[in-house]
Amino acid sequence: MQYHLAILTQPWLELILDGKKTIESRFTKIRCAPYAKIDIGDIVYLKESGGPVKGQFIASKVETYTDLTPEMLNEINRRYHRDIFVDSQFQEFWEKWAASKYATLIHVDNVIAYKNPFPFPKKDARAWVVLDKPLLTS
Repeated sequence: MQYHLAILTQPWLELILDGKKTIESRFTKIRCAPYAKIDIGDIVYLKESGGPVKGQFIASKVETYTDLTPEMLNEINRRYHRDIFVDSQFQEFWEKWAASKYATLIHVDNVIAYKNPFPFPKKDARAWVVLDKPLLTS
């Protein structure tokens, strides 16, 4: 099992914590985490961009896509729109997606919203970090 830190903006973070967004998606132009770095059973900590770590989930399924085409993007949207976007419109994201060559879809399970969110010092621009160890110990 590995540990990951996902940095999210609102409303996406709260939608995951509320159980409404059930797939966290990452679309990129280059191969970078979480692409090929996350597996079923891994723990993903949820950090608000510029804010604290607010919760976590377990990856229950991971799908990766390489050499994305417009047809593949449309199929991902058709199959997973409600799970990825909740009530948002896909068209808002088309330009970003259309430039992507890689995608990782992480199915969210066992979400825990922390009663006491905590800071995590992170100064770089990465939106996903593979961690060496868990942030919390039982």
